[in-house]
Amino acid sequence: MSISSSPGPRRHSPPIIVQGRERYTRSLPMNCPKQCYAMVGLPARGKSYIAHRLARYLNWIGTKSKVFNVGQYRRELVGVNMSYDYYDPFNTTGAQSRRMVASHVLDTIIEWFKEDPDNAVAILDATNTTRDRRDLILERCPPEGIQVMFIESVLDDTFIEERNIREHKLRCPDYQGCDPDDAFNDFSKRIENYKKAYETLCLNLDRELSFIRVSNITQFHINNLLGTVQSKSAYFLMNIRPHTKTTLYLSRHGESQFNELAKIGGDTNLTDNGVRYAKKLGKFLQENNLTDIPVWTSIMKRTIETCSHLPNQNVQRYKCLNEIDAGRCDGLTYKEIEETYPEEFALRDLDKYNYRYPQGESYQDVCCRLEPIIMDLEKQDQVLLICHQAVLRCIVGYFLNLSTDEIPYIKIPLHTVIKITPVAYGCEKEEISFGVESSVTHRDKQTQESIERRLLALDISHGDSSFVSHEDMNGHSGNNNIISDHVIKT
Repeated sequence: MSISSSPGPRRHSPPIIVQGRERYTRSLPMNCPKQCYAMVGLPARGKSYIAHRLARYLNWIGTKSKVFNVGQYRRELVGVNMSYDYYDPFNTTGAQSRRMVASHVLDTIIEWFKEDPDNAVAILDATNTTRDRRDLILERCPPEGIQVMFIESVLDDTFIEERNIREHKLRCPDYQGCDPDDAFNDFSKRIENYKKAYETLCLNLDRELSFIRVSNITQFHINNLLGTVQSKSAYFLMNIRPHTKTTLYLSRHGESQFNELAKIGGDTNLTDNGVRYAKKLGKFLQENNLTDIPVWTSIMKRTIETCSHLPNQNVQRYKCLNEIDAGRCDGLTYKEIEETYPEEFALRDLDKYNYRYPQGESYQDVCCRLEPIIMDLEKQDQVLLICHQAVLRCIVGYFLNLSTDEIPYIKIPLHTVIKITPVAYGCEKEEISFGVESSVTHRDKQTQESIERRLLALDISHGDSSFVSHEDMNGHSGNNNIISDHVIKT
């Protein structure tokens, strides 16, 4: 494997000039070339699944990404109900039509990069099974300043192939209203047509290309990766299990004494209502045969006390699941923060995801320390997480593919279980409430007009922004939660 170093993608946030320390984090280094990840492989090999999962991950770490599915564009440009012989490489008309669609999608990708300087990774979800088609991508993208990496998915398991066809392909618009067996036979013949011209990626002929070749989910051939984003993408792909369907149960701790007082942070015990919720949560687990699933929690008193009322024996405590570190604002109410640190209060509202508390953390910091947890969750069947509002916002944001603007405002109410269930290329969210009274800790997003008014009153001007990476001007890298995790089994 050959990996060279190059900068990562640029992050843009509202530009601010402020006296004193710089207050915003940046996810990755600036001035990274735009990237086109081109999928390669026969139909029903999990390419779309991989493409959507990878885009979700990249968006979550602050690298704006989008999947461009060639099949969808083909249906818009050419139509649906295309017979298997449309995909025969010896069908000249069909081959010309498919190349026209491929060129159109590449045009669309190039325009997408021009629309917004934040757009960083386009994932071309197509078969790209011939060198001629891959050469078309290489002819179009690099002259536009777009790096190309190929991701090939190879699958030899006929059982998984058939399952992929029946669960996903037969539900697409091409086969609406068709007999399932007839549709299956047509799609199988489509695959056979692709096989006639399939040219796999190999070192002998493709040594100069950047590519990741995934064979049967478990074997990886990585060649000539360029820079941070491609390396992190490879790291992610080596950690996911495409045929594992993880069902997550997420809950905040029971109401704490600081929740009752409307204070943030701290390490206090549960209130009486918090204890009632913990007991009801335990009953819920028993009634739904969930007493054997692992429970992951933070090392803070309120989560440990909540877990003490559960019947589950497999409880693991992770420091990286601790709540966001509010630094000097820890233990204060929002009203007290506004009165004591009005500048900080306004700046956090301006860009809540990237804002870092004085001597504390940003949401972006929290996502960084949660990355190993996300990788582990990708491999689980069922898990119950009991942790905190900001932490669960980051986790829910990942599984629902929400933007960094949305993550800090996701509603994660106390005394509620959130169930995340995988469906097709995404996830569904369900909330289960037990009717136990609790404090409301959610604070809505403020209007831009309101924020601007406060900034003007505080004499904070807009200009060329100052960002910080994970180290601020005093060398602080967020809370100690970022240090390596210690797991305690109870």
